[in-house]
Amino acid sequence: MPEIPCDRTPPFSISYANEREIGNKPAIHHYHDAFEFDFFVKADLQIFVRDHTYTIGEGDFFFINEYDIHRIFYHPSRAYTRYVINFSKDFIQGVLRETGLEPALEWMVTQGPRKVETKPEQRSRVISLLDSLVAAYDRILRTGDPLAQAKVKLNLPLLLIQFKELAEVQSPPTAYNPHIKELTRFIDENFSSPITLGQLQNEFRLSKYYISHLFKETTHLTVFEYVLHRRIVEAKKLLEHTELPIIQVAMSCGFNNLQHFYRIFRRHVNQTPLQHRKSLR
Repeated sequence: MPEIPCDRTPPFSISYANEREIGNKPAIHHYHDAFEFDFFVKADLQIFVRDHTYTIGEGDFFFINEYDIHRIFYHPSRAYTRYVINFSKDFIQGVLRETGLEPALEWMVTQGPRKVETKPEQRSRVISLLDSLVAAYDRILRTGDPLAQAKVKLNLPLLLIQFKELAEVQSPPTAYNPHIKELTRFIDENFSSPITLGQLQNEFRLSKYYISHLFKETTHLTVFEYVLHRRIVEAKKLLEHTELPIIQVAMSCGFNNLQHFYRIFRRHVNQTPLQHRKSLR
């Protein structure tokens, strides 16, 4: 069973990537412990997130929630250029609280589409904001300049507002198979209990073969792999944000055997649950 790595990120970071030769760059499932906000200056690729695959092109914004499993499918003969911003929930909530814009994040997390397109005449302003953020972040890393920190707190909300305004006037994403959305929602709400193909068959009145085939074809994961991913993510959250005993964390996330929980957690996180908790203190 493939591991699904978690990319640990600082409270805020921004980078500019110009990938000229993709070649056979591998596409792997992964997730972040922070939000990811991308702007593609040049691109011809696809991104799978949770239950849908999005086609990404020049001038597209893309927003990924924290802990959302995703995977990028690159075109081997075509380059791409993008800005990548990562920010933690605590960081962005603090920034938006200072400006009274906290509802903007709530909207993005619960309602906003992940992909938003821009017109050519809109991109210069977006790139100007992004370049300002890149320069400010570089100064923060080199000198800790408080003026640069203020520029980040000013320009990041402006960028999120622009994303929200563009999204509100665009059509919703292309429709996709509703069964996948229903299946992933059911797993997300019930992963702490045993989940089998037989149970899903009875719940949705679909054959086990159809469920297995559809889930693998759409998410590129088996049902079991997705269930395990959700359990590991929830276990990490409980270890990071609560003082629950480890055995209670395991039981809360659907692991009825503590040794099994330790073995699976270490395989996916490269730490035992106790080591992971201590590393964050």
